[in-house]
Amino acid sequence: MSLKMDQSKTLQSQVYEYLHNKIVNGEILPGERIVEESIAKETGISRSPIREAIRRLDSDGLVSVSPRGGVRVYRPTFSDFKYLYECRLSLESTAAYYAAIRILPVQKEQLSNLMVEMEQAVRKQEVDQLRSLSTNFHLLIVKLSGNPYLDKMMKQLISHLTFYRNAVLNIPKRLEEGSDEHQAIGDAIIAQDAKAAEQLMKTHIERDYQFYLSKYANKNPETSLELL
Repeated sequence: MSLKMDQSKTLQSQVYEYLHNKIVNGEILPGERIVEESIAKETGISRSPIREAIRRLDSDGLVSVSPRGGVRVYRPTFSDFKYLYECRLSLESTAAYYAAIRILPVQKEQLSNLMVEMEQAVRKQEVDQLRSLSTNFHLLIVKLSGNPYLDKMMKQLISHLTFYRNAVLNIPKRLEEGSDEHQAIGDAIIAQDAKAAEQLMKTHIERDYQFYLSKYANKNPETSLELL
């Protein structure tokens, strides 16, 4: 299927976004090959912009390029998730704390509306929709912190964190429990209870990691995880 062209963006940027979304949404699976010729047929775009887009994805750590030119999607390991957990525990708990302090009335409404959407997605078991909303929820909290440096650090991690969140939603019971935790975090931020927001976010992230450990505890730390 050809891409719908956006004249405001370069071809390279459009192909990059196209492939990026397919990777983080699980349409191209971890370890799967990306073939330039196939992408050219799918998008109707020549191979040169595709090659540039792949270089960007390689820089992001979302694909690996072999010396012989083969390209495969990043396959996260148990160790990768451990390091991401350590980053989340510090950065996102801090973001929740300052979001509660700095949130504006109009932002409270924005956060509340997002929480309603998430609750509806859980009730309907719309996992794909919930994956997207969960990412938006965590990114919004970082934005609400009002800290541009924190926002920049989280954006650098967002692609890999999407793999992380997608994985946890595939673990039985975590979908519902995680939804309750999101609700509690959001309520604390809206109430501007900074200490509670910080602790609830920390507990939420710790619970995520405990679910990972329960599922993958017997894996070699460098073993790739089949997550999506």
